[in-house]
Amino acid sequence: MITSELDALFSFLGCIQQDQSLRDLLNDVITAPDVVAIAADRGFAFQASTLLNLFERCNEAPLARQGLMDEKLIRVYLQRERLLGA
Repeated sequence: MITSELDALFSFLGCIQQDQSLRDLLNDVITAPDVVAIAADRGFAFQASTLLNLFERCNEAPLARQGLMDEKLIRVYLQRERLLGA
């Protein structure tokens, strides 16, 4: 994984808890490519494969049930120190 992609990804994930409109957008999607598209609209660039790799490393399913993507992404964000240190 490219460090700049991880930086962009974790910066994006860091916005989720404080931004209800972003949470609402994320809860309308179920796939990593959909998350990447939302992030790109907000100026964050990373590949779906990078996000999928983090899901795998966090034992998260590659898809989210409708309405739960924000929670899945927050769980990944909360593990960022472990993920970046590994």
